[in-house]
Amino acid sequence: MTEKENLQLAHKALAAINAHDIDGYLKLIDDAYVGESEITGIVRGREGARQSLTAMFQAFPDLHIEVEEIIASGDHIVSRSHVTGTHKGAFGGAPATNKKVDWHSCNVVEVKNGKAVRSRLYADNVSLLRQLGVLPAAQATTAR
Repeated sequence: MTEKENLQLAHKALAAINAHDIDGYLKLIDDAYVGESEITGIVRGREGARQSLTAMFQAFPDLHIEVEEIIASGDHIVSRSHVTGTHKGAFGGAPATNKKVDWHSCNVVEVKNGKAVRSRLYADNVSLLRQLGVLPAAQATTAR
């Protein structure tokens, strides 16, 4: 696929996530898909992706991803995003807080034959977990 086609695939995937269209999203990933992130660990295949997205939508029913930058290079797509949502269900060891939260993420996706085969999500989980009360707030420091 061309880089332009890979960018189109990425935009379709993001649109499906923002529409909470899990089935639409799953059509864009390969049966052998492997996804990685610090919070979810390793996600394998479409069923793993379904479970992961379902958990995210249960935790953040209004989850929304705003793309800040997206780049395609060869068989890879890199997107930098701002994520928002309201914490309505358990996530990352925290029961629902009803807090509006936001964090940044970067996703690196490998594409083969028009489908995502691998992804690695790098997210500002410290910021998110602080907002949820799982981690303590950052301590202010003074210059010496």
